[in-house]
Amino acid sequence: MTLVSHPVTEPPAPAGAPPREAPARRRPVAAIVFGLLVALTLCGPWLAPKDPRIGAGMPYAPSSADTPLGTDHLGADVLSRVLSGGRTLVLLSVAVLLVAYLIGVTAGMLAAYRGGFVATLILRCADVLMGLPPLVLIAVIATGTGPGLLGVAVSVVAVMLPDITRIVRATTTQILAHDYVEVALARGESTAAILAREVLPNLLRTLAADASVRFAGTAYAVATAGFLGLGAQPPTPDWGLMIMENQGGLTLQPMAVLAPAALLLALLLTVGRLSDSLGFAAPAPRRKRGPARTDAVPTAASAPAAQAGPRVAPGVASGEGPKERSEDVPDTAATVRGLRLRATSTGLEPVRGVDLTVPAATVVALIGDSGSGKTSTALALLGHTNPGLERTSGATRLFGTDLDGLGRRDLARLRARTVAYVAQDPRTSLPGNLKVADQIGEQLRALGVPTGERLEKARSALRRVALPDDPAFLARKPHQLSGGQLQRLSIAVALAREPRLLVLDEPTSALDPQNTARLVMEVVALCRKAGTAVLLISHDLDAVAQAADTVVVMSGGRVVRSGPQLDRLNKTDKKTDAHKPAEASEASETDDGADDAPDDTLNNAAPLSVVGLCAERPGAGRIFSDASLTVPAGGRLCVVGTSGSGKSTLLRAITGLVVPTAGEVRMAGEVLAGQVGRRSPLQRRLLQLVPQNPYDSLNPRQTVARIVGRPLRQFGLVPADQVEAETLTLVEQVGLGAEHLSRRPAALSGGERQRVALARALAARPDVLLCDEITSALDRTTALSVLALLDELCRELGVALIVVTHDRLVVERIGGRVAQVADGRLRHLPAARAV
Repeated sequence: MTLVSHPVTEPPAPAGAPPREAPARRRPVAAIVFGLLVALTLCGPWLAPKDPRIGAGMPYAPSSADTPLGTDHLGADVLSRVLSGGRTLVLLSVAVLLVAYLIGVTAGMLAAYRGGFVATLILRCADVLMGLPPLVLIAVIATGTGPGLLGVAVSVVAVMLPDITRIVRATTTQILAHDYVEVALARGESTAAILAREVLPNLLRTLAADASVRFAGTAYAVATAGFLGLGAQPPTPDWGLMIMENQGGLTLQPMAVLAPAALLLALLLTVGRLSDSLGFAAPAPRRKRGPARTDAVPTAASAPAAQAGPRVAPGVASGEGPKERSEDVPDTAATVRGLRLRATSTGLEPVRGVDLTVPAATVVALIGDSGSGKTSTALALLGHTNPGLERTSGATRLFGTDLDGLGRRDLARLRARTVAYVAQDPRTSLPGNLKVADQIGEQLRALGVPTGERLEKARSALRRVALPDDPAFLARKPHQLSGGQLQRLSIAVALAREPRLLVLDEPTSALDPQNTARLVMEVVALCRKAGTAVLLISHDLDAVAQAADTVVVMSGGRVVRSGPQLDRLNKTDKKTDAHKPAEASEASETDDGADDAPDDTLNNAAPLSVVGLCAERPGAGRIFSDASLTVPAGGRLCVVGTSGSGKSTLLRAITGLVVPTAGEVRMAGEVLAGQVGRRSPLQRRLLQLVPQNPYDSLNPRQTVARIVGRPLRQFGLVPADQVEAETLTLVEQVGLGAEHLSRRPAALSGGERQRVALARALAARPDVLLCDEITSALDRTTALSVLALLDELCRELGVALIVVTHDRLVVERIGGRVAQVADGRLRHLPAARAV
């Protein structure tokens, strides 16, 4: 059945920027030299004028017409031996690298994925190899295998394996924490499929950067083995062997040593230089330099008529470039004027002529729908441009310093002293290997706080953002925290830096409305007390208007409205209960038929029922107990509760990603195994999860066509030759088009990403859809379109729907029964009517 497509109203990309490759660097010299050296080493034996293994004259004979570089200790032509001596070095180094990465990548990924005994065994073996000095290890292995290339190859592989394994394990551990991996696990992908499809593509950039540097070390080790007589044996031409054999005749015939040494040195240096210029490091933002600008941000009188609206606060924002000139406001934290950003691959301008000023010790709220350019503008205010964008115009000042005149190092130092930035997704900004106490302790250490005082100050920082400060919580790592707890921890870490400017990018998207309002007001109060300026980015006017001194509204890459009284202007558009959390609202009605048990009359028709489910978090005790619920075919259930109450854990326990300690999950009357890996392919297919964060639920290295089409291939739902057509149908079902199939997630807006996540879930043809806070990262307009799509899916396809949310809007739009998670229990509330 084909659903009516909902038009996508949001722009095609967050800030309009599809991904792009690193900008081309000026690297002709290194690239040319490296190319010539590689060509010389590979083709050199064919260019050699004489047989490099046979003597051509007297030993150590000087240069002559017949032997331009003279002869070596054997009387062989040095030129011929030099031309022939690099091929083995290069080919052996490449072969050693390939073998080392094949083994190291496999071992590192398995250690991260399997953990436990497998990880311990792999890491202990790596420790043993790492504990042996490289030269000793090479000597031992070469002695065992005998002199020759095989012993050298085995030795160098053994030397490199520990480092490669540990690098891959650390990177894989970070990748495995992403939602798109969890979705693949819930779908029942095999270990090989997850590592090959989800992990390895995201490892390639790290591996490429590592390999470009490691090649030089490999070539050096191979040459050293030759110099020690452990590698190639006489009369085989080899640069390292030539240096060793002819060192005694250095004064008689220096070219026999200097020629191979110079070529070896040139090869190693150009490899290192080329790796630095290939763009593996983060590229510096591209700017079009122009004359210095000293004009002030215009007032409303100078704003274009097309953008007329509420009066623009002086020194705050306007939608076009400045029209008047005056002296800069002296007490200003950050200012950007005439900002224009262009997508390098499409030429579109996601930010067009924006002026924005954040006065010192004030709170400015920057709001707008998804893709309006809020984050890109805020980052540009700090002197940063995301990959895929280039700044074509705009002058930026940070605490009186012109950022355009600073080098990268000076800019980093300035920001480190003055700015703290809280990203929307804390999983990408908090180090996954540090405990909660260490996350804050590292900031305190950088500030020079004595070691004995850090723990108490860390606890104080946690209390300020309403987080526990007990030893168990301080010992947790980011993956052991809920989404709301991660966001609060990010704010605590930022405040610990005592910044002069705090930039909060959607800091409360994972929090319920009650906690959102409280946390924003508390953070703002702390900043006001400390005299810290705040730039608060959000798509929700309700969440930030009351806390802000000035509200700036962006749409389509422009500032459309700005003013200190903007919250009052929009009150007529708000519902009186806009700040009322769903769980509080529904809880007030619990006396009217609410209870702790599901509606048993629906059990016979239910595709999903949960009975007495209990779950615990390691080190944190029980999260919820005796949870029971029932959802019939085509039915809806909204699970509400405060942040950290266990709502998401309940979904993960139903999915089998968290193994419950008691209770059972039934699908159409059949009991499902507690662990997803023990469920049948059919059971995994019929129960699909849509994660909370649209920016983390899609693999950034895959196209939309590959993401949506994977369940079709995995479960064999359509013939191979029909997968492409069925993928297009699914994409159109969720309101997207054929033009989206070739895009990667970075080229999609938040709403589009969430639609792709829904299409992927629908591709499995599920009976039950589990949606975890799927509108929390979306603006209201986009959220309404996604909710309308979910409603249509339930009605047209008969899909049962369980939605975890803290947003009353979701409860009102979805309808159906409501369950509240509070104090570790699931309470069933009166049904909500869809509106």
